[in-house]
Amino acid sequence: MVAMLAFGGVTAKGIPGIRTELGVVAGMHYPVANFSMGSSTATLKANPGFTAGLHMGLRLVGILGIQPEIIYSHNKINLTDKAQNFSSHITCNTVQVPVLVSLRLALVRFNIGPVFTVMDNPSFADRNGEKALFGRLNPTVSYSAGVSVCLFKHLLIDARVMSGFKATENCLSYEMGNENYIKTTSLNAQLKVGFIF
Repeated sequence: MVAMLAFGGVTAKGIPGIRTELGVVAGMHYPVANFSMGSSTATLKANPGFTAGLHMGLRLVGILGIQPEIIYSHNKINLTDKAQNFSSHITCNTVQVPVLVSLRLALVRFNIGPVFTVMDNPSFADRNGEKALFGRLNPTVSYSAGVSVCLFKHLLIDARVMSGFKATENCLSYEMGNENYIKTTSLNAQLKVGFIF
């Protein structure tokens, strides 16, 4: 939950004109993934999940600022392979650090910038019930763009999309000797509500 009216936060001590804000965010995470399956007979379907994190803002000049965040996202991908008589789900836990340039005009904020993925370890249970790694779904560096609206000085509604610059390579291995490599291109939409302290 995040918000603030035109950086109406705390003035940074000793730096005239610089204002900061700190808050928390939470909301829904909607992954849209394109899987290039190669020779694999599996079907993958990404499900919506949730996202939450910490938000900071620092006004640099006038209506322009920097908005770093730490965002955790969780969702699952249904995995079905009828030809191999196998089904499971891939659990995705991701921690990302967006560093956004923020243009703030009255109640509206326009945000864009790079996103650094610091944790991305999707996994599933193989045929023997053992944990199998699927491989990263997000490149180390991707990008985000979005818009948010600030209400009542402390409430923010934030919508954004996040995507990578290139595909990632993943592996489906249900048992020894049965490995299939696929490529994933993902686009994540997020809708969050925030609160600034």
